[in-house]
Amino acid sequence: MRTHGGAIAPRVRRQDLTYAVRDQMQREEKSAIGTLAAAQVADGESIIIDASTTGLYLARELMHRGAGQSLTIVTNSIRIASELAIRPDIGVLLMGGRVRGRSLSLVGQLGDAVLERVNVHKAFVGAGGFTLEEGLTETTEEEAQIKRAMVDAVREVYAIVDSSKWGRVASATFCPAEALTGVITDAAAPDDMVEQLEGKGIKVTQHG
Repeated sequence: MRTHGGAIAPRVRRQDLTYAVRDQMQREEKSAIGTLAAAQVADGESIIIDASTTGLYLARELMHRGAGQSLTIVTNSIRIASELAIRPDIGVLLMGGRVRGRSLSLVGQLGDAVLERVNVHKAFVGAGGFTLEEGLTETTEEEAQIKRAMVDAVREVYAIVDSSKWGRVASATFCPAEALTGVITDAAAPDDMVEQLEGKGIKVTQHG
């Protein structure tokens, strides 16, 4: 939308794009975010990575590390589970549920049983939109439902969202901004939102 002196992104409900389409968007930014997110993962930890395309870059970064990590990764992503399965030092727990073709994810409350049986340290979650008021949002309620369960199961929650998601709102909130431990993003994230988050004690890590 045009304004005096520039333009601002509209606060619109985001479409439910297919995984293949989303995977072609902001690839350089997502790769950099994946590298920064991997730096937050210590050997021996149990973590959650959601079925976001940015989460796949995080998983690949962990794959590139040396042997002996002794990680346990819980995910609802079919892609992430299949790529990590070849690493003997990375245990993968694939959450159950209905296969959702558009996101190559498993959704539904069947996946909650895994989270009830595993002590998980951190969750790394992407989002369809991110604002201070609505927090992290997703394009469908079923995606939001399983991500709420992920957020509730961990001690630390890290949003892995490129700058195109900031200031946008999808249809269902799954994590309020105040519940975040940190946000990992790129250099184009809006300065005012970054300052407000840091003022709330939420660490923002940016690439570039």
